[in-house]
Amino acid sequence: MSSSARQAQEQQILDAVSADRLMESDRAIAQWVRLSGTDEEAKAFDWIQQQLESYGLETHRYRHPGLVSWPESATLTVTPAGGAPQSFTCSTHAFATSTGPHGISGELVVVGRGTSEDFAGKDVRGKIVLVDGIIAPNRNLAVEATGVAASIWIAGTHLHERALSPVWGTPTPETANLLPKTPSVSIPGTEGERLKGLMEQGPVTVAMVTQVYRAWRQLPCLTGDLRPPREGPESDTFVMFSGHVDSWYYGAMDNGTANATQLEVARVLAQHPDAMRRGLRVAFWSGHSHARYAGSTWYADNFWQDLHDRCVAHVNVDSVGGNGATILSEGNSMAELREFTGDVIEQLAGQRLAPRRYGRSGDQSFWGHGFPSVLMSLSEQPAANADPLLLALHHQISGGQGAGGGLGWWWHTPEDTVDKIDPDFLQRDARIYALLVYRLTGARVLPLDYAADLTELRANVDAVQARAGDAVDLSAVDEWIGELGSSIDRLNRRVAELETVGALDDALVARVNRCLMTVGRELIPVDYSRAGRYDHDLAVPTQPVPGLQPATRLAALQPGTDDYEFLRTRVVRERNRLVHALVTATRAVEATLNGLG
Repeated sequence: MSSSARQAQEQQILDAVSADRLMESDRAIAQWVRLSGTDEEAKAFDWIQQQLESYGLETHRYRHPGLVSWPESATLTVTPAGGAPQSFTCSTHAFATSTGPHGISGELVVVGRGTSEDFAGKDVRGKIVLVDGIIAPNRNLAVEATGVAASIWIAGTHLHERALSPVWGTPTPETANLLPKTPSVSIPGTEGERLKGLMEQGPVTVAMVTQVYRAWRQLPCLTGDLRPPREGPESDTFVMFSGHVDSWYYGAMDNGTANATQLEVARVLAQHPDAMRRGLRVAFWSGHSHARYAGSTWYADNFWQDLHDRCVAHVNVDSVGGNGATILSEGNSMAELREFTGDVIEQLAGQRLAPRRYGRSGDQSFWGHGFPSVLMSLSEQPAANADPLLLALHHQISGGQGAGGGLGWWWHTPEDTVDKIDPDFLQRDARIYALLVYRLTGARVLPLDYAADLTELRANVDAVQARAGDAVDLSAVDEWIGELGSSIDRLNRRVAELETVGALDDALVARVNRCLMTVGRELIPVDYSRAGRYDHDLAVPTQPVPGLQPATRLAALQPGTDDYEFLRTRVVRERNRLVHALVTATRAVEATLNGLG
């Protein structure tokens, strides 16, 4: 297809994305409260499956076990010294421990933000503590490690549903012990001020009663495949476009708008199959909110080889089209897809994607497979509109600061209803996803910029080296980053030369694309995962090249001690893992260059 014909087809696709259809789909999905593994959620899956099949996609529906949890009830009573009991507004959390019908009570101890400095010199074993800030799995782990009996957390203006399991997906024997062991509740900021005011007058006793549902349920998983109409050397590969269906309450934004976007993209692209070189797999997960990404993790585990061999990229969508969501520069992306995705966003929304890596959240269950991933949420509130505490949590999840202020005050609350959706913004966001997926499924040479990835990798490795000092030598990593970068540069030049003279036929393009896939299979697991290819890191904040990060602690340890030598041995092994990945990727590129003549 010529460049002008493709541009015309792109415009047809953009014009076909319908705000009315998007809103109709959102209303249909948001009529049900979609707790993971419930009959109401199954009705939403049924409806989505019917839509996919009406567009001509081949669907597959699976059921799998998942350990789910959600809060059922909570009460908090505060009794000042010599005063009458007072009731406080509160909520408990998914995966927190239930107190039992008689509850738990005791004197309350203030521990600031619950950092190690806040706990210094305090014996809080068996006590109930008051913590400033929104609860999160990593923060709850740290507080529980001090031996507390229970905790009360001062949230922001609104109470947002939170799941406390730090385990990514279904726990294993190695991680099950990390599930929460204590009861906890959150209170709004105004209630927090009231409680602190009572404590300034003297000791207070608190009593809490919590009931948290936790059980194994059968969860649905749905995929729909749109295949190229003609067989070709890459027609068995696909782009995966995924989003979760389960929700807190009616979840019109989170994640009804995302599901509506998936359906609209599938509907529109199904009308233009001639543009596809590779397929589209639209995937719908359960267990995102109530089982810590158990649905996408199950799919990652049980279709590992198929995904590893055939998936060229993962596009994720979550919570788009919200009222006031004017910031489109803060989406997560792997470096190799950032420029490509930024071009699409700039073309349709006039904003450029900022260089921000993924935080550890949002159904990013496929890093061990080694295919690149882009986006979760796309459009956000301006930072000035955000609750400061919610903004801090957003920055922790997203891995940095930026212009975005998260997904709106109604996120994870009963107020996430259809009136929070802006039809024009939803259409804008869906058009961005439609053009992104269209270009990924139709591009001759995959738009994967591994030179950008290596630039980012070198900066992160050099930062580790600077902090580790002479304790470890990472020069071999730097050397092989340079070797791979040189090989990729020569590959890019050779591909451009062959295209210029019209000598890059489909067979050669397929060879180049398979090479690019191989590079990702090697680099992404070491750059994003400590657990490796076949396991999953915890659902807590992460850092680049996580296996190497412990090297930064070596400079503070004494050589010759157990702590130093044990840690240095681990770092050397992680260095070897990274070097091997770079060497293997370099050899793949060199072999491809030899095959191009």
